[in-house]
Amino acid sequence: MMQSLILSGLLGLSIFGYRMDTMQQNAIGPALSGKDSVVRTVTGFLSWYKSHADSISRIILVDQKPGKNYAVNFKNGEKYLTYLRSSQRLTDRYLNEWRLYFRERQQGFQLSPQNEGPPTGFEYDLVLLSQEVDTQLASLNKLKIEKVTVRKDRASVEVDLLANYEFRLVRQNGVWRIDEILNLSAE
Repeated sequence: MMQSLILSGLLGLSIFGYRMDTMQQNAIGPALSGKDSVVRTVTGFLSWYKSHADSISRIILVDQKPGKNYAVNFKNGEKYLTYLRSSQRLTDRYLNEWRLYFRERQQGFQLSPQNEGPPTGFEYDLVLLSQEVDTQLASLNKLKIEKVTVRKDRASVEVDLLANYEFRLVRQNGVWRIDEILNLSAE
């Protein structure tokens, strides 16, 4: 009798645990293998970025007033980063690296004032690190996954999107997030 109560209790707990795991997985998507999940994070982000790139590109990151030197618009920089955060596929570290970049670029504008031409450091798309972002995103359906590496809570995905990229990811609370994007063709 006691044995069947214990077995029934264990069975009930294991079913409840399975249901909770399944519900959590279904809340963020079906359970995928490590590599599939990593690739889905990257392709999902690129699809999200394609559908939001026009709105994001309208956020003015550098004030370019006639007769005045260029200056980073930090308020708009935060809007830009908040918009990127809404993809839910980027780490805070990735976003903080851009905050640091904005501060460094402002220091650069102060050391070497600029008031004409494209603002140094902002003459390309900051996500794909390219001036051909429209063409690249238009060819997203031709994206080639070149290499996927998963090691514990870190992963990398190399893709060809008219240029070679490496997306570095980390797993946070069971969810893969992009921690760094490298344009290997530009390096």
